[in-house]
Amino acid sequence: METRASYILVGSFVLALVAGLLVFTAWIAKVQLDETRETYRIYFTGSVTGLQQGSPVRYRGVPVGTVSDIRLDPDNVTRVRVTIMVQNGTPIMSDSIASLEVQGITGGAYVQISGGNVGGKRLTATDADGVLTIPSRPSSLTAVVDSAPQLVNRSLEVITKLGEMLNGENQKAIGDILANARTISAELARASAGLEETMTQARRTLHGFETVGPQLDRTLAQAHDTLATVDGTAKQLGGETRELLRSLKRTSDTLNSLVAENREPVRDFTATGLYELTLLITQLRDLSGQLSRVVTRIENDPSNFLFGGTRQGVEVRGK
Repeated sequence: METRASYILVGSFVLALVAGLLVFTAWIAKVQLDETRETYRIYFTGSVTGLQQGSPVRYRGVPVGTVSDIRLDPDNVTRVRVTIMVQNGTPIMSDSIASLEVQGITGGAYVQISGGNVGGKRLTATDADGVLTIPSRPSSLTAVVDSAPQLVNRSLEVITKLGEMLNGENQKAIGDILANARTISAELARASAGLEETMTQARRTLHGFETVGPQLDRTLAQAHDTLATVDGTAKQLGGETRELLRSLKRTSDTLNSLVAENREPVRDFTATGLYELTLLITQLRDLSGQLSRVVTRIENDPSNFLFGGTRQGVEVRGK
């Protein structure tokens, strides 16, 4: 009886668990059915290695959908047509750009959507099937895949060049260089004794500088005193010079005042008095000439000048 009751209890628990799983599955399916998604297409011209159905689609790094289909473009075999399902309301703008990116170093590829400005227009461009199409650009993954063969070829060329450089002739040249380096090292070792003597002489020279140091300090102190004396004299001369300049300024101000006060008389003198003075000087010059002639006559014949010349007397005869 107890065993039968245990079976009934276990069976009831299993039935309840199965019913719960069915309800949960139905709820998940309902949520997925209720979630509406928008379909977009992207045409890539490069390799899409690592991208597969179910790969994530991210908008500025935020997961917004998945890849639903990957196939070659039937109208252009150089392109790959990738169909993605994106959550409804994702702001795919007319200037949005899609590219392939890699999750880490060894991770799979995913579709990265970037671009789009606030206030921009929503994407309206479609392909021949009427599906909204997002423009694409070469991605870092494509650049790595495309440049991998070139990198391998360059590496092989470098290895070949290194092999050519390490031929027998170059190896001999490298050996000669090493031998010369050893010779130079030996010469430097032999020259170390002379270097020690040079260091000893340098120490003696420094000791001589230390002996001369106090005398040099005294000389510098005397030079400092001399400079102080010269500075005092220069300051005194500067004060006297400033006093002289102030005196000259006062004299200049006095002359300016004198000229300003006598400007009208000077103007009158230059207008009329100067002409009269010229006439006076001319008359004085004529008078001086006449006086000079008079003095000359007096010196030559004073009696003639005073008495007007010699007169003959009357002879008196006797009876």
